[in-house]
Amino acid sequence: MKLVFILFFSLNLWANQNFIPLPILKRGDKLLEISKRDIEIKNQDPLLRVDIIREVSWERTPQNLLIPFVKISITDLNQDHQKFHFSYKGKSYFPHHVSQRDVAIIDYSLFELDKIEIFKNGISSGSLSLKIKADQRASKTVLEDYSCSGYDVEVYGFEGEYLSLGCEIIRETIDGEVIPSLKLHWITSDFRTIDKETGPHFINFLSGRKALITVENEEGLKKEILFKVNFPERIHKLNTALGLGPYVYKNDYGELSSEKKTFPSFMFYGNYYLNNIHSFKFFNALVMRESVFNHAGLYIGSEIGKFYDDRLVFNTLLGLQALSYRFDNQEDGLFSQIIYPQGLEIVMHHPWDLENYKFSIGGFLSPQPDITYQNFWFRFGGKVFLEFNYINWQYEKRAASMYGLSIGFPFFKAF
Repeated sequence: MKLVFILFFSLNLWANQNFIPLPILKRGDKLLEISKRDIEIKNQDPLLRVDIIREVSWERTPQNLLIPFVKISITDLNQDHQKFHFSYKGKSYFPHHVSQRDVAIIDYSLFELDKIEIFKNGISSGSLSLKIKADQRASKTVLEDYSCSGYDVEVYGFEGEYLSLGCEIIRETIDGEVIPSLKLHWITSDFRTIDKETGPHFINFLSGRKALITVENEEGLKKEILFKVNFPERIHKLNTALGLGPYVYKNDYGELSSEKKTFPSFMFYGNYYLNNIHSFKFFNALVMRESVFNHAGLYIGSEIGKFYDDRLVFNTLLGLQALSYRFDNQEDGLFSQIIYPQGLEIVMHHPWDLENYKFSIGGFLSPQPDITYQNFWFRFGGKVFLEFNYINWQYEKRAASMYGLSIGFPFFKAF
């Protein structure tokens, strides 16, 4: 158990830092092309040298915003070594001594528009800042995070300035119904709100679907930014889907054994929303001709971790299944039993940069020593999806296995 905890903690750290190379989860293709040459340094003190010592890196805020940062060094060129320090975003930065110079290192946020205040011998002596040059020629200046995918976010009013957008869907249960609101977080490279707030800012959409915001830059230029979104007025707690497809099936009963045959399969999937982390999941898988193999499951699904900008989600599946089996139509009645395989599923959102698609890998294994049960699946798609499934069960003299490809599609919603 201790080893599992250490492994999971390490995976959490690595995945959030994008250290694990997963080619199906790309990040760089969405980012804006901003380099050191696009940055202007505004320095009021000629005795301080400012150098950008690392290219632009993108960091995620808790509000699902991606913000560019650069690492800068500030070197005191004065020979009398006055005591100096800097204040930036409410924190003090002090220099270290390098080659007869005092040098301070700061990670500077290019979108948050906070200035670095300079203090010499405890007295304020000016400020410095960095700014991204607006580029009317740039083909892409709006960075829309994957968290906004599916909400038809539109922005009007920008002309070469840079903007980052992030979204958070909030689900509240009101009078038994799940009512969503959409928090749209945004920040720009040039503009503040007219009360001089640098951001990040957010708009909480509930019943409305657009907002008009007045912003102003350092030169006093004002403009209006129009935001438009689209999302459902309510979210159903219960969602179901059906699946159909050919499966290769084989079964055994004592010394009797059938050849592999292709049977039609019928799948039913259901998900009942409990909260943002937990849900009831249930399913039924059936193949039937002269033989019958049916198993129905009821599970509590729980999100236990999100990685790679929340695009890689780990879910546990804890519950039970009711299994029914008949070797052939010569056997009287069905053999039935309750089994307790437990599962884990990994869901990848927007794989290969295909927005609103999912690719998932999952499996169940039985902890019961007298029952063999394996169930593994791969699923890919959006509202309509393809699923490859493999199931193997054995108990005493009875055994059945099947594998195949099915297509799933929405069935009905309720509550």
